[in-house]
Amino acid sequence: MKKHTQDIYFTGYVTVLIEGDRPELFFNQLVQEEVLVWDIKKKDSQTCEAKIRKQDISRLRMQRRGTGYKISFRSKHGFPFLFTALLRKKPLLLGILISVLSVFLLSNTVWKIEIKGVSPELEHEIETQLDEYGVRLGAFKLTLGAPVDIQQRLLQDIPELLWIGVQEKGTTYALEGVPKTIVEEEIKPGPRNLVAKKKGVIVDMFVSEGAAQVGVHDYVDAGDILVSGLIGNEPQPVKEEDKTKPKDTRKRVAATGKVIARTWYNVSSAVPLDETYTVLSGKQKNEYSIQFGDSFRLPIWGFGDSEFKDSQEQDSVRHLRFLRWELPIGLSKNSEYERITKHVKRTKEEAKTQAEKLAKQDLQLQVGADADIISQKILHETVENGKVKLILYFQVNEDIATSQPISQGD
Repeated sequence: MKKHTQDIYFTGYVTVLIEGDRPELFFNQLVQEEVLVWDIKKKDSQTCEAKIRKQDISRLRMQRRGTGYKISFRSKHGFPFLFTALLRKKPLLLGILISVLSVFLLSNTVWKIEIKGVSPELEHEIETQLDEYGVRLGAFKLTLGAPVDIQQRLLQDIPELLWIGVQEKGTTYALEGVPKTIVEEEIKPGPRNLVAKKKGVIVDMFVSEGAAQVGVHDYVDAGDILVSGLIGNEPQPVKEEDKTKPKDTRKRVAATGKVIARTWYNVSSAVPLDETYTVLSGKQKNEYSIQFGDSFRLPIWGFGDSEFKDSQEQDSVRHLRFLRWELPIGLSKNSEYERITKHVKRTKEEAKTQAEKLAKQDLQLQVGADADIISQKILHETVENGKVKLILYFQVNEDIATSQPISQGD
C-alpha cells in the first residue's frame, strides 16, 4: 500500500466516514471496483472510516447510490486542497507573490560598484563611462551587457587603461584596472656610457651628463661609444721601473643625452592589383529569447527572416538570480552582424602608391614615433603573380643612443 500512496500528497486525498449497516462491506465493494482505499478503521458497528484519493470521490458517490449508506467527509489533505485554500485567501496570496517578485527584482538589481587599482581621476572616468553604458546603481542587470562586453568597451573608450577586469558578484559589479603608465620611484642609474645601437652618421646631439666622444658628421658603427660616463684625464701608461699602478681619478657618472643619427633601411612591400576581402558593415540584428536550462529557448523579440546575405553571429546569456542563487533561466541575446565582401581593382600606379604607403607605415612602427623619415626612394619595382612588388630605400633621423654600464675594470 505504501508504494501506491507515497506520492498521494501531490494528487490529494480525503478521509471519508461511512455510516450504515456493516459499512466495511461497502469498502470491500470499492476495492473490487479497483478504488484505492487505505487506513480503514471501524469506529463502531454502524460507522467506518478510511482514506481515498481525491480523484476517486466521484466513483465513491456512484457506488453509494441505492445502497442506503451515508457518506461524510471528515478532512482533506494534499497540495490541491492547500492550493485551493490559498486561492480563497487572495490578500495572503497577493502578499506572497509581491514578496517573491520583490526579492527577485532586488536580486537582479545593481546595488554596488567597486573599482580598484586605479587613481581617483581614472576611477571617476571609469564611473562616467559605466554610467553611459547604463551600469549604475539601481539598474536592472538583464538590460546591461555581459561583463566581457563592458570590459571591451572600457578598454576601447579609455586609452589610459592597460587592462581592466569586470566581475559580476551577485548584486555587485567589481572592477580592477591596471593603468598604462604606473608612476614608480625613480631609480638613479649607475655609471654608464651611451653607445650606438646601429650604424649611422651623427646629425645632432645633446649631452646633459658625460663626455661626448663623437661629433656631428661623424660615422659610427654599432657598439661605438657616443658619450662616456668617465669624466677627467685618463691615467698615464705605467713605466717599466714603476711598480705601482697609477690610480684612476676619473669621475664615474651616468651618461645622459640624445644622439640623433642618419640611418638607412631597405623595406620590401607588395600590393595585389585585384583584392577581395570581407568586412563588417556595421549593421546588426538582435534576437531575444528566454532560455531554460542549457538549450531550450522561448523567442520573445526580434525574430524573423534576416535580410543579410552574409553574416556572423554572437550569443550571450544573462541568467536570473534569486538571492545568491543563479537560476536555470535567463535572457538570451543573439546578435547577427552583416558581413560584406569588397572587391578592389587597382591600376599599377595605385598599387605602387599603396605599397609605398604600407612600407612607410611598417618602418615607422619599427623605428618608433619619435623618429623622422626624411626621404624615400624606390630601388626595385616588379609585377609578379598579380602583385606590384617594391624594394624601397629610406633615410631616417633617429636617436641611436643606448646605455651600457661601466664595469669596475674599465
